Amino acid sequence: MDRIPNRGDLTTDEMMALRLIVAHSFMSKASMMASHRARLIALGLIQAGMGGLMPTPTGRIVARM
Repeated sequence: MDRIPNRGDLTTDEMMALRLIVAHSFMSKASMMASHRARLIALGLIQAGMGGLMPTPTGRIVARM
């Protein structure tokens, strides 16, 4: 993607999952459907690390839109 994703690029379920991760700052990988996790990672909104999922700065911005 050549631009920062926005709310319109996400399904309602993906947006809810992103907001949940942003609210908690860190969640286990198992807390989210694999398809949502893969898409949010591909869009650069979350990242996997330290055994869990964390929002990226871009993800924090999109979650608050």
